[in-house]
Amino acid sequence: MQWYQSELIDQIIEGSKTATVRPIAWSEGLDAFNTALHCGATYTVYDRAETPRCRVRITGIELARWDAIPELLWRRDPAVNGEVGLEAFRADHWDYFDQPDDAYEFLALYFDHIDA
Repeated sequence: MQWYQSELIDQIIEGSKTATVRPIAWSEGLDAFNTALHCGATYTVYDRAETPRCRVRITGIELARWDAIPELLWRRDPAVNGEVGLEAFRADHWDYFDQPDDAYEFLALYFDHIDA
């Protein structure tokens, strides 16, 4: 798994970020660093420079809709600035999902930090 923003990786390592999202189109994988994910499997988290930073274990994957974002997701996936809340989640992912409409579906991924 690769994140381009080091703040997000820091949130994982400190334990405040234990969820993330992916477009459904990425479910089969995107590239060598963003492969298909499986519940129970362990993955290395890489930064923009492709340096391994920590490892996580996927504990849950669910289908979510933009108009019904699960509370568990927005509580466990803080914005880049660290803010936690539904509106912070929406603002942080608005461009990532290319201005989604209410019916937009995406994958919610829950994980545990294993080590840095």
